[in-house]
Amino acid sequence: MYTFSQGQIFILFLILGLSIGIFFDLFRALRKTFKTSDFVTCIEDIIFMLLVGILIVNSLILINHGQIRFFIILAMLFGITFYFLTISKVCFIIFQMLMKFFKKILIFPFFFKNILQKKKDF
Repeated sequence: MYTFSQGQIFILFLILGLSIGIFFDLFRALRKTFKTSDFVTCIEDIIFMLLVGILIVNSLILINHGQIRFFIILAMLFGITFYFLTISKVCFIIFQMLMKFFKKILIFPFFFKNILQKKKDF
């Protein structure tokens, strides 16, 4: 098992906070690209919270042997805040462009298939 100094732990959880921000923007881009009902949005939020919770608990166990310290929470909050104040807008635009591209790739075969089937019917 690894042992880390408090400075290393702070930096690792700062990076975890940045990762959580990126993960949130990914979910946000997914939600904006693929319109869903309120019920599905609620399910997506629950999935996001569960995944982030599992990520935080696993990181606490692996990095700090399960000990919760104030500076760990502070580091994650700093990481999330830093991400949203600096590169969130750029990442969100990139994620949105990627989602739209994947949406076109997923929808195009179905659209093309429908056109071919309509021609056969005539």
